[in-house]
Amino acid sequence: MISFGKVLRKLSPIWIVGILLTLGSMLAFISGHHFIQAISNYAYDAFLRRMHKPPQTDKIILIDIDDQSLQEIGQWPWPRFLLAELTRTLFEAEAAVVVFDIVFPEEDRTSPAAVNRLLQQHFDIDICFADIPEDIANFDNVLAQALRMGKSVVGCFLRPTDTVTHPTSETDPYYRGYYQIRGRGAYEHYLMQADDLVVSIPIINAASQSAFFNASPDPDGIVRSNPLVWGLGSQRIYPSLALETVRLYHNIPQGTILYDEHGITEIRLRDIVIPTDRHGRLVINYRTLNTDAATGFASSFPTYSAKDVLAGIVPHTRLKDKIIFIGTSAVGLKDIKATPLTQWFSGVEIHAVMVDNILSGDMLRYPSWIYGVQTFFILVVGIILTAIIARGRSWLSFLLGLALILLSISISMIMLERHNFVFIPVWVILTILILYPFLTMLKFWQEERQKMRVRNMFGTMVSQDVLSYLENNPESFSLTGHRTEATMMFSDVAGFTTISENLEPERLSELLNRYLSPMTRIIMDLRGYVDKYEGDAIMAEWGVPFPLEDHAVQACRAALAQQAELATLRPALQEEFGHEIHVRIGINSGSITAGNMGSDKRFQYTVMGDAVNLAARLEPANKDYGTNIIIGSITRELAGQAIEVRLLDRIVVKGKTQPVEIYELLGMAGEVTEAKRTVVSQYEQALRLHWERKWEEAHQLLDQIIAMDPNERPARSLKERILFYRNNPPPPEWQGEHVRTSKD
Repeated sequence: MISFGKVLRKLSPIWIVGILLTLGSMLAFISGHHFIQAISNYAYDAFLRRMHKPPQTDKIILIDIDDQSLQEIGQWPWPRFLLAELTRTLFEAEAAVVVFDIVFPEEDRTSPAAVNRLLQQHFDIDICFADIPEDIANFDNVLAQALRMGKSVVGCFLRPTDTVTHPTSETDPYYRGYYQIRGRGAYEHYLMQADDLVVSIPIINAASQSAFFNASPDPDGIVRSNPLVWGLGSQRIYPSLALETVRLYHNIPQGTILYDEHGITEIRLRDIVIPTDRHGRLVINYRTLNTDAATGFASSFPTYSAKDVLAGIVPHTRLKDKIIFIGTSAVGLKDIKATPLTQWFSGVEIHAVMVDNILSGDMLRYPSWIYGVQTFFILVVGIILTAIIARGRSWLSFLLGLALILLSISISMIMLERHNFVFIPVWVILTILILYPFLTMLKFWQEERQKMRVRNMFGTMVSQDVLSYLENNPESFSLTGHRTEATMMFSDVAGFTTISENLEPERLSELLNRYLSPMTRIIMDLRGYVDKYEGDAIMAEWGVPFPLEDHAVQACRAALAQQAELATLRPALQEEFGHEIHVRIGINSGSITAGNMGSDKRFQYTVMGDAVNLAARLEPANKDYGTNIIIGSITRELAGQAIEVRLLDRIVVKGKTQPVEIYELLGMAGEVTEAKRTVVSQYEQALRLHWERKWEEAHQLLDQIIAMDPNERPARSLKERILFYRNNPPPPEWQGEHVRTSKD
């Protein structure tokens, strides 16, 4: 079973940091930090200002107790007979529902009976109001009678608390309980809770329905959502002005509040389904504002001044069948709220907008599962961006990050505009803005370290072109062990032991530098990798540390170029150092393991495998045949028609039991003379005859070759072997192989 620690060790730093930052973003989102919530709110406000629509119904009218009404009629509070007159006017115009965004917690002090009591209390004066008709002697009763003319709602105020209280029935003796709770388990801690309320006096409360007008702004003071229901203890559920208005408008006897283990899910008024958040709040879909040129006050609905309604200026036809909200925009009465659309919004209009949302069915939805969707988006975006940054180009990761941001914003706008879903991808975007620069800098730092590591490791072993390739494409090779196809070259100076014995150390070092420098340059120029020097010996590879399709051809070309360069250099070296330099080269191709080998303190990039060992054995095999370059059969096969070779022999190298065919590398295609090709053809024929134990025929062919070219050393070597086999026949199982008993 793979442990978590092993998985982490296999991941790159970019992946580890990317995953940690993504998980950190998820936790920060889930924790709901105030700073992030503020950014989310700002983004939501910007979206809503762009997406808002005009009212979707024509059912709502506002009656505004504005500054002009106060100037003309008098200071607030007005005598309640004026409000009664206003109410009668609206019901006579056949208004559907009249809603007061006002609470009447005390008796009207301007009523005749109240005035009489006041004069008696303070001035000991008893005034007789015998001539005042009984039906107007109490202005509270006058208002109550007007409210009974139709469907009416009067406001109340709930005092918020963080705990569930248990109020007595005396708190609100007129509580009617039109809303039931349906679900499993406890629901009280999901509901907004109050420990007390301010309700209208009994005579008014009994004449109308009571609903709370509380507005619940966010911490920044802006009202984006508002409760539709509020709990006063565990048994009493109070509706908002908006919810109660809709219930009365549709003559619905009872509403239902549905909840589950995650909180409140929706509120139903018969066939009307109102989605809420888990606390029973409606996310308000604010409407387009129209500014009044005279007052400068903005409103979404037709608005009439209270003084004009009282004066009979407003035609009854405009009020018929309408839901009429009565409230105030007067600054002095302090019912001005801040919303995403404006800082100056009358509190009564918030309830009116909520009613328009419910009646039109375009309520904004912010269900509890949106949290899960956003968390999932953060995870997916974080993983995708981390993967692209870890494996892709910087320009690609930049474009992807930008595309993900634009996609998140587009999805949010589409969900809000077309489906009324609130999906604000602030944390998704912040995750991108956190991950991209941090991981890009980490990748840049990692690549710089990688380039420095590559330069330190390969700077003197490969050409500048190859080095630039390795630096710019670190993903094209691996410093850890991996299997790949490559071609290996081993070269050695013939008779170097004798040379070293006859030269002073300083002169020997100078000779080696004179020889090794051009040989190294040739290897590097032909895209080879100088693995190591061992005195006069060179080990080089093609196909590592970066892939090279024609690695066998390039290795052959390098070997031929080295022999040609040495032929030019040999006279000068002999004259200067007194020794004639000859070099033997062995080349083989195959599957090898490449990577950093060594201890945890010191290591080197090199190769290992049977193909490497065979290449090392082929170099000294040149002594047996008097050749300069021997290649293995796989190299011959990979190089194909690009080179010209001689099938040299079938040998078993030291440490192996199976024979392999070896070839002498003669030149690149087209470089070998016809005379040489004739010699090669006859040699290969003689070699096969000797495999068939036809000693005499093979001997005759070899004599012909030597006659044509007295310096044909492979033919002389094979002739000597045949002469030996004539007197000492090989065993019956012999298949023509020559067994080398030493590595050198």
